[in-house]
Amino acid sequence: MTHLRKTFISLYLSVFMSSLGLGILSPILPAYVDRFAASSLILGLVFGTYSASRTIFMPMVGNLSDRLGRRYFIFAGLALFTLVSPLYALAGDAVQLMLVRFIQGIAAAMLLPVAMSAIGDLSPRGREGFIMGSFTSAFFAGLGFGPLIGGFLRDRYSMNAAFFGMGGLSLMALVFSVITLRSEPPRSGMDQRPDRGHGERSILLDSRLLGLLLFRFGRALGIGVVWVIMPLYAITRLGISAFQVGVLLSTNTFLTTLLQSPLGHLSDRIGHRKSLTAGSLIAAAATAAIGWSTRFDQLILISLALGLSGALIVPSGTALAVSLGREMGMGTVMGLYNASLSLGTMLGPVAGGGLLDLSGIRIVFQGGAVVGILGWLILLMTFPAARDPVWTGDTDHP
Repeated sequence: MTHLRKTFISLYLSVFMSSLGLGILSPILPAYVDRFAASSLILGLVFGTYSASRTIFMPMVGNLSDRLGRRYFIFAGLALFTLVSPLYALAGDAVQLMLVRFIQGIAAAMLLPVAMSAIGDLSPRGREGFIMGSFTSAFFAGLGFGPLIGGFLRDRYSMNAAFFGMGGLSLMALVFSVITLRSEPPRSGMDQRPDRGHGERSILLDSRLLGLLLFRFGRALGIGVVWVIMPLYAITRLGISAFQVGVLLSTNTFLTTLLQSPLGHLSDRIGHRKSLTAGSLIAAAATAAIGWSTRFDQLILISLALGLSGALIVPSGTALAVSLGREMGMGTVMGLYNASLSLGTMLGPVAGGGLLDLSGIRIVFQGGAVVGILGWLILLMTFPAARDPVWTGDTDHP
């Protein structure tokens, strides 16, 4: 078994188990936070705190992982996930929930971006879409199964059962990663990594990276609205149960999970910009349509469309990040790339909650769609087609 395959399997299963625990929160946390929130804006702030800490720490952790290695950051992130999970059950007000979310965001900053960097280092040139699409499917698979488990535990037992279940899964992921990831994954392209005089500030002057980050940010705003405001809308206004919300979110992520590898392979062949274009247009239309939905079956169709758009966007966007990471430092680029996602998912709930307090639900989802389209247009203008890596032949893959 090649080192790529060994590292891939180890990190894939670790990310899957940890994201399964995180996905448990999706259908239950909006209603749980609503107990302590005086307004939809406070609800958005509680959710945004998690993304805020990820946004702050991801670039720093990514840069440090380029210098110090990946393995111990992954262990530390999983350990922190395990410790913070039971604290949800002990929180007594919105401020305490914000603190718990902030700590969990630090844990997230140590895990997924660093794991993605390790796989990106090992990805063959021209096969980035397939490799990264296959790997990130672990995260989406966990988020897909997680809401089903979370909705069931909440409806059958209690909120606290879901929180402790999340902690148990994180502990399993930690033990598995310590056993299987016994050596430091090799890092490629370190001779091209920026030195101390040419750090993240100068990297951000690169138009390709800046355009990719702005695209990721716009996409994340829509994700934040869908994953936070849609469950609240479905439960409080349409009378949909927590389990049904779990089905909605799982439908989205299951389809993304299933299609990421084949659509990542397709994007390697046709070009990642084309794949991003198709995904962005589908995502915008589906996000805007949420506000017009009045029934569960309509939301299911929208979730399917959002799942397809994610399968088109995630492998292609990550492949472009890998191509830039080889030049600028994989951990540094992945840290910034995922930080732009966190910033969007942080501002999405806050902006969505504020708009929900001031206007109708349709404006919230339409606004998320518009920002996503703007991000896509910026990417097309800043990332030249000539720098879009395209696969030209067979290469080994896990």
